[in-house]
Formats: sequence, structure tokens, C-alpha cells
Amino acid sequence: MSDLVTQRNIGSLVVPVTGVFPQNAAAGTINGASIDRTLHNLAGSCVLHQVTGAESGAPTTASVQTKLQHSPDNSAWSDFQIGTTVQETAALTAANSENTAAIDLTGAYRFIRPVTIVAFTGGTSPAIEVAAGVILGGERVLAAV
Repeated sequence: MSDLVTQRNIGSLVVPVTGVFPQNAAAGTINGASIDRTLHNLAGSCVLHQVTGAESGAPTTASVQTKLQHSPDNSAWSDFQIGTTVQETAALTAANSENTAAIDLTGAYRFIRPVTIVAFTGGTSPAIEVAAGVILGGERVLAAV
């Protein structure tokens, strides 16, 4: 692959997939949409990305954290771990912020999904805008350019 392809067309090397579509979330767990890695030539790595937007209900504190789960059959899900470490982002504690976590998918099952956990302290019916997804990379066979 030429240097120009990697410098001027990074889109040919990665695939962004939204798992948790933008939504106004109360406290709880949001299971993202399933992503079939075989549709992306068994991508060998990903960047887990989460974002928060506006906050309402005046909570004292807020926490939004997204972890990666995997499944062999798109039905039974478990946290994806490397060793004993669950693969997840650091918690976001402010509105209008974002962060990422780079994840090696070696050992991951066929299906993956982001799962976002939202928690608050205080406030009156607190909520926050959230979204999460993955950017897949490291495909075994790259798309023709």
C-alpha cells in the first residue's frame, strides 16, 4: 500500500460503526447494537469511542463509561477482557466531552458491542446526552483502493 493511500485516505483503513446512537439517557445501562466482525474481515483492533452532550436535572455528579462486550452467537454476551481487565473507556464526568480506548481484539468473539453505563448522584430526574461506537481497524484483508 502506498504512503499516499495511508496519508490521504485513512478511510480505506478503518470502519466507524455506531453502537449506541445519540440519546438522552437517565441512569442505567444501554446495550449498543451488535457489530459482526466477519462483515469487516475480522478486524483485529478497534477504538472504543464515547461522547456526552448536554446534561439536565442538575445532578451533583455524573458518570458515563462504555465497555466492550463480545459474543460467539449474538445472544450470550460477556465483558471483553484482556487478562482480568475489562476493556473500557475511562469514565466521563462532564457534559460535552469525549474519550476513547484502543483495544486489541485478539481473542474476541465474532460479535462485539459497546455498552454504556450512566450514573448520577443527586439532581431531579437527571439525564445526559450520550453516544458510543467503535472504529474498526486491522482487517485481515483491506478493501481495494
